[in-house]
Amino acid sequence: MAITTVLFDLDGTLIDSSPGIRRCVDESLTHHGFPAITDEQFSSFIGPPLTTGFGFVVSDETLIDSLITVYREHYGAGGMYEYSVYDGIPELLTQLNDAGFRLAVATSKRTGFARPVVEHAGLASQFEIVVGSERDGAGAEKPVVMSSVFEQLAITDPDGVVMVGDREHDGHGAAALGTHFIGVSWGFGGHQELLAAGATEIADHPSEIEAFVASIS
Repeated sequence: MAITTVLFDLDGTLIDSSPGIRRCVDESLTHHGFPAITDEQFSSFIGPPLTTGFGFVVSDETLIDSLITVYREHYGAGGMYEYSVYDGIPELLTQLNDAGFRLAVATSKRTGFARPVVEHAGLASQFEIVVGSERDGAGAEKPVVMSSVFEQLAITDPDGVVMVGDREHDGHGAAALGTHFIGVSWGFGGHQELLAAGATEIADHPSEIEAFVASIS
């Protein structure tokens, strides 16, 4: 079956949100008496839910909840808008829309942050829906978010869907829902991580994605 619907991750796929996220993570860590996040820790932070991200730094669940609360205070106060749209993304979305594909965003970021960011980036008109998480923990896992997209778009055949993302979590979501998975190398994962997560293709630039989508049957 040919692809009819393309789902996009947000952070690391459509936008480079690392400046704002890292600043707000450090604000929260400092508030709680911890040193700034290391490069190694941060490389694992973007992509999974915040409970997992802060879990790379501390293990106490109550403390993780407090870290997330302070992080979101700083993120909502301005950090969410410290990002840049990756070169080639606006053109790609226009091409896919013109070709008749249905587009949606599926992100573990809270919906209350994801939708304003997509709008602020000038990309909202390109998507039918922007779906994020509504709660932490398991509620923010990619299969849960993707299932919500399926429900809202009345998708019944996952073989007509491809997930596009930069982390293994996007691939795991695709596998759980039975969709195809295209990885992107310009985000926060690498080729090895994406291949291990089941990517059938890895794009090194947005201009490659339309051909990859069209080749899936």
